[in-house]
Amino acid sequence: MRIIIGTFLIGILGILTTSCESQKSTTISKSEFFTDSIYSKQLSEYRKHNVYLPKGFDKDKKYPILYATDGNEIKEKSFYKITLDSLIDNRIIKPIILVVSHSNNKIADSTSVTMGNGDKVYLQFRNFEYINDNASTSKDSLLANRFKNHMLYFNNELISNVENKFNQKLNKQNRYFYGVSNGAGFGLSLLNNYPTTIGTFLCFSTFGGDIQSNTWKQNVDYPKLYLEFGSKEPFFLKEDADFLKSKYKELNLFAEINEYDGGHDYKKWNERFIGIISQILATE
Repeated sequence: MRIIIGTFLIGILGILTTSCESQKSTTISKSEFFTDSIYSKQLSEYRKHNVYLPKGFDKDKKYPILYATDGNEIKEKSFYKITLDSLIDNRIIKPIILVVSHSNNKIADSTSVTMGNGDKVYLQFRNFEYINDNASTSKDSLLANRFKNHMLYFNNELISNVENKFNQKLNKQNRYFYGVSNGAGFGLSLLNNYPTTIGTFLCFSTFGGDIQSNTWKQNVDYPKLYLEFGSKEPFFLKEDADFLKSKYKELNLFAEINEYDGGHDYKKWNERFIGIISQILATE
């Protein structure tokens, strides 16, 4: 009888030990790339975002987070996942989390733009989310304040939700932003309106952003800025870049602004993305 009881107790202890060890293990054996969503009170709808977690991710550790736009374009075998896996595995950059917010690509039916040839281009909700075009004057309730509400979603809802979910209590210095084209324009607006949230911005081929019409205050510590634009892109991108270079110098802040040889091109953006994150997220 004593032998049976002893065997039973040993078995129970073994189960408890295994259970405790499994609870202690919070790491993942390989990197993950998946789509998640949250309900936005600001936009009154569910919004999707992609998440990249590095191999060995552990909720008990802290990671820099790179927040980006246009997550709709990112697939499982995307450039971003493959690139981050390679840079992290080869110890070029420290392990990071990537969060890429989806835009709303549905057609805003009540709006259109007439081209020079007479063709109509129907705008997406994305256009009103990323670019401040005074849509608050629109009679369409879905467009009124779309830009403002989307920025509040990104700044107040997305970031806090992600960091709570993955137990990341970060400050400005550990948050990064990346966007291209209109997504970069949104980034420049975010930088100007909410300068204390994210510490470093990567904005490539920036269309929009109210760069020259925004108020730039003397006593504000605006985030670090890495701005890229192409030599074959519209002239106003260079004008905006020159303005920002002058403004950041006037405010004694860090800005690295570069004109690459090329146009509005994902290949160029990807190349510069690798170069810059290899620099700013380099292993110590």
